Amino acid sequence: MWAIAVPLIVFVVVVGPVWVVFHYITLWKRMKAEQQKSSPEQVAKEREIVAMLKGRAERLENRVETLERLLDAEVAEWRNRI
Repeated sequence: MWAIAVPLIVFVVVVGPVWVVFHYITLWKRMKAEQQKSSPEQVAKEREIVAMLKGRAERLENRVETLERLLDAEVAEWRNRI
């Protein structure tokens, strides 16, 4: 029984955590290297996409505000029903 328990405890207490830490360190390094590989064209394209999405979000926000104003004018108690 002790022949199996002691190595198992050592593995769980010492080797396991070290293994997990080194695993995530290599993942972080890999992600960092991939981020640095991105070309200026790709960065520009991503910024363009973000700007487009920001514009879309602003238009949707304006639509919601317009709908709320219309509902406030037509049905004064609509907020209390929700």
